[in-house]
Amino acid sequence: MASNQEDYFEQLESLQEHSQDVDKIFDCVQLSMEKSDPLEVRYGTLLTTLQQEYPTIQSVKRSRLLRMIHRFGGDVERIRKNLQKHQEKQNAGKPDLNAARHQHQEEIKAKYASQLVELKAAGINTNNPCVQQQLEKYHGDTNKILEKIKHREEKKDHITQLDARYSSQLAQLESDGVKTKNKRLLIELLEKANGEIDVVKQLLTERKEQKDQIMSSTTNTVEEYDEKLSSSKKHLEINIDDIDQLRQLRNAGVHGNPMKIFALFHECNQSIERTVVRYKQAQEQREKESEKRTQQRITLAEIHNAYLTLNNQNDWPNNIQKVYLDGNNMMFVIDSLRRLCLNQSSKEAERAIAEIAAAWNKQMLIPHVELIFDFTQQLEPIDSIKVSSARPTYKTTDEMLIDIAQRSQNYHTIVVTSDRGLSIHLTRQGCQLLKPYQWFAHCAMLLTPDLIMHENKIDMTSTTTTTTTITKNKIRYDLNELARRIAKIDL
Repeated sequence: MASNQEDYFEQLESLQEHSQDVDKIFDCVQLSMEKSDPLEVRYGTLLTTLQQEYPTIQSVKRSRLLRMIHRFGGDVERIRKNLQKHQEKQNAGKPDLNAARHQHQEEIKAKYASQLVELKAAGINTNNPCVQQQLEKYHGDTNKILEKIKHREEKKDHITQLDARYSSQLAQLESDGVKTKNKRLLIELLEKANGEIDVVKQLLTERKEQKDQIMSSTTNTVEEYDEKLSSSKKHLEINIDDIDQLRQLRNAGVHGNPMKIFALFHECNQSIERTVVRYKQAQEQREKESEKRTQQRITLAEIHNAYLTLNNQNDWPNNIQKVYLDGNNMMFVIDSLRRLCLNQSSKEAERAIAEIAAAWNKQMLIPHVELIFDFTQQLEPIDSIKVSSARPTYKTTDEMLIDIAQRSQNYHTIVVTSDRGLSIHLTRQGCQLLKPYQWFAHCAMLLTPDLIMHENKIDMTSTTTTTTTITKNKIRYDLNELARRIAKIDL
């Protein structure tokens, strides 16, 4: 025991040379020694004897072995049995996990030595294995690690504040018999329920029912899967006699998974000619589908590039004579308009969009601005804005816009829509496209510039030698306030 104390004081002297908080460290070391002293007194002699009998435990820390003896209550037979298993594993040539883990940690320390110095200067305990694992996970990105630690600390502080705020509710739940191993779950539920105990109990009940339902469904799914798997194995089991047929199919140009080939072969009544025909048909179908997906990706990329981007009010294109607004797309862009639609007040939402468009066109002075809905009975113009209904002449707004585009020259026409299928047709007809959010943002630029907020987001990227700081300017628009001011919508 005296040798352990000498080691502790040698560590303290070395720390003192590096100007560390020695008093705090000494208190921690003394507390640790006081905790281990009783175990040393009770089991020290027994542990020394066991170390002589089992040399393989010499590398294990003495404090850990004392706790193991204490866990078995000093029962020598059980302790010997446990140590015998440990020695058998060592003699069997199995790898020493502790040694491998220690070697891996040393490799990480050598690889990320400069990053460890940087983290240590920031007050991070670099001896913590979790920090070393994060260094390896994020390839030495210290900024990422610091961000994670900061987020964890903020979350921990938030939970501590909630614990103090809802202490009476937690005590009440405990007295009511609500038991859970995860106290943090109760705190988060209390925050979600705004401190109402009855709501928390209901949420816990729903959580338990959902968990029981998932467990029961998982059990049934596993059983059904096992049954299907066993039946499919029996049905598609390959015999030695089938190898020749498989060779013939391969020579005929049928390639792929043998199980799938034989399934197709049996569906074709074991006819090689029919199997070849079916295989070629399936291959042609897959090629067509692959080509179709490729074409869709190309088209979507072209549509994405075709949309206009308006970063300021002067980015609006010149000589625009016509603007068509897809009203059904625009009703769900702003939260306040979406709530009106969901509360079956779509007429108010239609009126609000028309009023915003009228105020916008007073500044833009575009000759023809038309707002089109699938179906509406509010067809009265609002200032210079024409309001139209696709029905009964057309089924949808998309059909009406396509027909308009096909019957007119579209070089000076903008259509505000986010419908992909519609955008493909309009792009082919020469129309310019603008997404509804971009149009509402342009309204905010013209009508309420005080609702534009600029946020500077700082991204830091570091390498082994340098650290680069990039500042990005992100623009946000308070569109709910725009709707409240222009269309007089109560939020």
